Amino acid sequence: MKNDTVERLAGGIAHDFDVLLTAIIGHAENLSDYLSPGDPRAAEVAAIRHAAEQASSLTQQLLAFSRTQTLRPTVVDLNAVLARARSGLQRVIGGRITLDIESGLRLWPVRADSGQLDQILINLAINARAAMPDGGAVTISTGNVLVANGDAQFTDMVPGEYVALAITDTGAGIQSTVQQHLFEPFYPAPEREAATGLGLAMVYGIVKQSGGHITVESPLRAGGRGSRFTVYLPATRESGEAVPPEGETILLVGDDRNLRSFIADALRRRGYQLLEAKDAWDALRMVETIEPRVDLLITTGVNGFIVSSALRERYRSLRVLHVSASAEDGLDHPKDTAGTPRAFLTQPFTPGALARKVRSVLE
Repeated sequence: MKNDTVERLAGGIAHDFDVLLTAIIGHAENLSDYLSPGDPRAAEVAAIRHAAEQASSLTQQLLAFSRTQTLRPTVVDLNAVLARARSGLQRVIGGRITLDIESGLRLWPVRADSGQLDQILINLAINARAAMPDGGAVTISTGNVLVANGDAQFTDMVPGEYVALAITDTGAGIQSTVQQHLFEPFYPAPEREAATGLGLAMVYGIVKQSGGHITVESPLRAGGRGSRFTVYLPATRESGEAVPPEGETILLVGDDRNLRSFIADALRRRGYQLLEAKDAWDALRMVETIEPRVDLLITTGVNGFIVSSALRERYRSLRVLHVSASAEDGLDHPKDTAGTPRAFLTQPFTPGALARKVRSVLE
């Protein structure tokens, strides 16, 4: 069966399953509304919903393979994506494998779904780890590439400007007979059995749906060792979301763990350094203990004004952003104790709206 036929089949099945799973999750959530917190059936309903959500994540992989998932592309800097993902990638590949990142200079921006870029990095890191069970090294590099008509190296690519993302490992190489099947789902690549499944097929689908191209070079050295996967994404001249200057630090204070976690994750993905405190006293103790340079204070909850007033006494130039559940807070507390207008962000809000508000307050 041809690969495009498999893709269409996988996409169709995934879409049908997603419809069923949406109904299962929705009915489970509705059913939970009828159960009291102490009802023993509540745990069973929660288990049904959890299982359905896990199944939904699998259908998303199938949609990625079939290139029919919904992407949310934005203009991004691949160097910034790598910087944010570095610690997570190191955890993925483990302590016996070293990770080196070589960021290209003056990198062109690309238009892509940043969440799917993270998925590409993770899946290729897992693939590299599977080739190095006894340890080794992974190098991730970026660079600008100009593809011209007649370039023998890029015969399958439309001429133009691209940004290359290369992941190189020192593990077992990949046989030439295997490489032509490498992006097929569940194809067993020797020495990389731990990476089989939908991982590489998913990478292939995301890259192609983003208008890009992916190549494999292996082996790279004598003895059949080393492999390099290179993803080429079309460059764009659009201006993207402002990238924070290196080292900008935000102190996030809030007693709601879920809200605090969401804000912290959204800002870390955009390159900010985060300090998290659960209440005013924790924040003051943190500042007194480590004496960080804080560029912005973000507060959530009822104690936000107390925190900002206390820290403003120590740091007169500290910028503050209050996250509030009500727009009326801005009317009731328009200025702080020093007479400075307060900055507010009213819930609910998207990660993009949060990022834009943070930049406006900082700048």
